[in-house]
Amino acid sequence: MTRLQTYTTLERLGPVIRTGEAAAALRTSVSSTSRMLRSLEENGLARRVRSGVWSVGPDSPDPFMIAPELTRPHLAYVSFDSALNYHGMIDQIPREVSVASLDRARRITTNIGTFAIHHLPPELFGGWQETRRGSVAGPRKRSSTSATRAPPTAEERAESPSSSFRRGSISTSSKSGRRASRARGSAPSLEGQSSMRCLAPLADPAPLAPPSAEPRK
Repeated sequence: MTRLQTYTTLERLGPVIRTGEAAAALRTSVSSTSRMLRSLEENGLARRVRSGVWSVGPDSPDPFMIAPELTRPHLAYVSFDSALNYHGMIDQIPREVSVASLDRARRITTNIGTFAIHHLPPELFGGWQETRRGSVAGPRKRSSTSATRAPPTAEERAESPSSSFRRGSISTSSKSGRRASRARGSAPSLEGQSSMRCLAPLADPAPLAPPSAEPRK
């Protein structure tokens, strides 16, 4: 089979294929198919997405089209921040593609980009629509608190307010607490002084001096 015939056969399978599927379509072994795919990649007609997953065609593959292929046989669709950006509901461009899936939560790094797989239970999975870029959550589909999120990246852990709280605030607050306790032990606080003044009995008022007698004329 010529290179052109190989390319034509693989292109019919879709924009994203697996090595095993390509081997079945070409009726060759997996090792031979891998060599054919690498040869197509060298000529700019294919691109390795990750181990066992390829994109066929001269153009760079759309990450939205790749997302469902990463969780097979579990279903998946683009959701959360990536879907909101797709529908124009947020201006921020996500650094990774957020994917809702029945598969386990994890983060997958490919040659195309990083995909954050968020697990949804079956009763909450759904609400996507087929678009020109693939399966994307509809604009009314909201992120669920029941989703098991992908583990945070190192950058997210570093930027998390809770991490800075754990590193600095506890020690600072403990030192402040010790200083405050020492201050309370050495001298009463302002609040204590105010309460002491309020509770102190009032002294009897000083007697008024009698009026002086006016001299008679």
